[in-house]
Amino acid sequence: MIRTLTLLSLTALLLGGCKPTERTALKKKQAELAAAPAVEVPVVDETPVPEPPAPAPLPEPVQLEPSASLLVVSSTVQAYNPLRPWEKEEPRQMQALGVYLGEGRVLTPARVVREATYVELMLPDASRTVPARVLRFNEEMNLALLTVVHDPDASLFESRVALPLGTALNRGETATYAGLINGVEPVHVELQAENVAGDKIPLMVMRAVRPLPEGQTNGAPVVREGKLCALGVAYRKQEHLMQVVNAELIERFLEQEEAVLPVLGVQLTPLDDPMFRRYLKLDAAANGLYVNKVLPAGAAEAAGVQVGDVITAIEGLPIDNQGRCNHPRYGLHSATVLMRGMKEYGQELGLTVSRSGEVHQISVKLNNDAVAKALLRPQKHGVQPRYIMWGGLLFQPLTSTLVDTLTDRSKGMLPLELQSLVQNQEAVRQSGCNELVALTFVLPTAATQGYEEVRMSRLLAVNGKPVNCFAELPALLDEATDNGLVRLEFNKPPYTIYVERQEADAVNSYLQQQAIPKLRVVEE
Repeated sequence: MIRTLTLLSLTALLLGGCKPTERTALKKKQAELAAAPAVEVPVVDETPVPEPPAPAPLPEPVQLEPSASLLVVSSTVQAYNPLRPWEKEEPRQMQALGVYLGEGRVLTPARVVREATYVELMLPDASRTVPARVLRFNEEMNLALLTVVHDPDASLFESRVALPLGTALNRGETATYAGLINGVEPVHVELQAENVAGDKIPLMVMRAVRPLPEGQTNGAPVVREGKLCALGVAYRKQEHLMQVVNAELIERFLEQEEAVLPVLGVQLTPLDDPMFRRYLKLDAAANGLYVNKVLPAGAAEAAGVQVGDVITAIEGLPIDNQGRCNHPRYGLHSATVLMRGMKEYGQELGLTVSRSGEVHQISVKLNNDAVAKALLRPQKHGVQPRYIMWGGLLFQPLTSTLVDTLTDRSKGMLPLELQSLVQNQEAVRQSGCNELVALTFVLPTAATQGYEEVRMSRLLAVNGKPVNCFAELPALLDEATDNGLVRLEFNKPPYTIYVERQEADAVNSYLQQQAIPKLRVVEE
C-alpha cells in the first residue's frame, strides 16, 4: 500500500511539473511505446566457421607421344615390264612407316605402295597385321593415304593415337623426328630445316643434331608442338640429312580428292651464260628465265606467255640469272620447282615478264593441261601398259613413261626416229595425230623374218590408212585385204614392210598358247 502511494505520488509530481501541452504529448508517446511490437534481438552464433578446403590441383595436360601414331606399311611390289608388257618383273618387298591421322586413315610415302600388288598395315611391335588398301595416291607429292580392307580390322587403330596436322616448316626452324626403336621404345631427335631440294616439288632438307637410329625412317613423322608438320621421305645417314614433304603439301593432298600439281606449260632456260644473253641481245646483267617454248593447250599459252619472253619474277619474287628465287619459306631454289609448290591447281600465279624491253604483269590460271593433253602422256601406275602383239611385232603407244624407260635402257640415247617425234610433238599433232604408236620389239618369227631392223620406229599407216590413235590399230590390223597381205608403213628404213596375214595368224595362235596368253591390251 505504501509502494502504490509512492508511485502515484511520483507520477503526480512528474505530471504536475509539466505544462498541459507537454503532459499530453508525453502521454501519447507512452501509449505508442506500449502499443509497438516487441523487437527481436538476433542471437549471434559464436561457433567458429571451418576454413574451406583448398582447391584440388588441375591435372597436368596430357602430352601426345607422336610415336604412338605410328604403324608399319608393308607391300609386295611387282611392276609390269614396260618393254615386255605382258609380263611382270620380279616381286620385291618394301616397307615404310605410316602415320595414323584418325578416321581410319594412314599417311605414308607413295613409293612404298606404287605398283603394289598387296599392302599390309602392322603394329610397330609386329603383334598384329591386317590387309590394307590405297585410298589416294600422288606420285609427284610422294604421298599415299591408306585404310584397312575389312571393317572389323579397324580395331587395329584402337591402340593408335591420331596425330593432328600442324603448320608448315620455314627454313631455319626446328622440329622433332619421332620414331621407335625395335618398334617399342620412342626416340626423339631434333631437326633443323636448312635447305630445299627436289626437281618436281620443293622438299625441305632437315639436319639432325645426331644420327637417327637404325631402322625405318622413310615415312617417319616430323612434329612440332604435338602436331605433324612434315613427313620424312628420304634420309642420308652420312650427312644426317632428311628430306621431308612439308605440311602445306600434305594438307593439299588430304583436302583435294585429285591433288594434281599444276604445270605452267613452258620450257625455260636460265640466263647464266653471258654468250646466250648476248645472242638474245639482253643486258649483261639480265636476270630471269628465258621462255624457249610454250607448250600447246597449257596454262601459259592461255595466259598469253610467248616464246622470247623473259620471266623476271614470280609472285613478286625476283629470279636470278640461274633461274632461282628466294622464297620466304624455302629460301633460294629453282623457280620452276617453286612455281609448282607455291600455288594450287586453279589458282592464279603472278608472273613479271620482260618482252621487247617492256615489262608486263601476267596472271596465269594454273592447270595441268600441258601434261594431260600432251601427245606423250605418262603411263598410269599400277595399270598394265597397253600393247598389241601381232605376228611377232610389238606395238605400243608412245608414252612419256616408255620414252624415259627407253632412254635409260639405251644409256641416255633415245633412238633417233623416236627422238625426232619427242622434239616435234606439235608438228605431229597438227598432222591430225593425237597418239603416237611405236613398234618397239620384233620377235623372229616366220611372219617377221628380215624385219628386225625396223624396230624402234613409229607406225604411220596400215594398208594406206593413217594410225592416229592406238585404239584404232586393232581394227586396222584385222581388216581383210584382197591379196592377204598387210602393208605397214614406218618412219624408218625400209619404211614399208608386208606381212602375210595367214602367217601372222599362225604366229599369234602359237604365241598365245606358249608364251603370251593375252595378245592385246587396248584399254587402260
